Parts: sequence; C-alpha cells; structure tokens
Amino acid sequence: MSDAYGTYDPAELPGRKAATPEGSTLKAEDGTPLPSFDKRHEEAFKGLMYLGSLTSRFNWLGHDFVIRTLGADEQLAIGQVIRPWVGTGGAEHLAYSVAIVSLCVVTVDGEELPSPIGEDGKVAEWAQQRFAYVKANWFQYTINKVFQEYLELEDKAQQVVDAMGKAFAPTASTPGSNGS
Repeated sequence: MSDAYGTYDPAELPGRKAATPEGSTLKAEDGTPLPSFDKRHEEAFKGLMYLGSLTSRFNWLGHDFVIRTLGADEQLAIGQVIRPWVGTGGAEHLAYSVAIVSLCVVTVDGEELPSPIGEDGKVAEWAQQRFAYVKANWFQYTINKVFQEYLELEDKAQQVVDAMGKAFAPTASTPGSNGS
C-alpha cells in the first residue's frame, strides 16, 4: 500500500479531486508518522464534515486503485443495498464486503466506476448501481484485496483520530494555573 494519503472532499463526486500527500506531525504509538486530514478539520464546525476522510492508492495485479473512507450517507446506504442478503449467513458477509468495495473505490486505472446518469445526490441509487456493477463484474479475489485495503485505511483513520484526540486533549490543571 502506498504511503501517500490524501483527503476526500465529500462535497465533490468521487474521482474528481486528486489525492495529494500531506505531511503529518501526529505519530502512531510505534512512532511512525500518521497521514494528515484535510486542513479544514482545524475549523471548529466545518472540520467535522471532513474528519476521518482519507484516501489511499495501491497497485494490485497491474492495476492502480484509489480508495477512500466512507461518509455516513454511504455507510447507511450499505444497509439498503445488502437487505436481500440479510440473515443468509455467508452471503450476508459477502454482500457487505461487495458493498464496502463498491462504495470505497474512487478510481481503477484512473477510471471511475459506473454512476447513474443525471445523478442528483440520491446516495441509495448510486450505491445500488455501483454494488450491482462490482457484484456482476469483479471476482472474489479482487473484492477481497480491495476490502482488506479499505480495512487498513479505516484503521489508519482511527489511529489518526485517536492521535488527534490526544494532541488536542485538555491538559490537567496544576495548582495555581488558573491565576489564583
């Protein structure tokens, strides 16, 4: 997996904004630098829209993949997309991984996955079409690889959020520090 992480602006369509690497001052517990979130996270309210948003690029079997973490609308759409497989055992797990993969992929070899024509912001329709495409056209090995990369990206995002929490946590007060 590439060390180059960028940000994803949920206000833009997937694949329309290039992922750019950013420096980081946050460190993982092992001391390695963590990727930075979009600088907009520093603004009090607006930053909450972008917190947790990371992208990653990796090559697999000669193909260049760009994936990203998912927003709440996309995560909620997964439930609608996999509804026919809920309670079917292994098929439910497979449907879940196909749904995650179909929504997290920004581009493959620079090309976006199919999206509905005239997309007007209906995430459920967009998610259903992408899910159907991946389910019908991608083999399990590809789905497994992209899903694993997505889990690693989500783990990295959680590490960054945890590190930010520690970096921005209030410090304990000491006697006399309040001016008395």
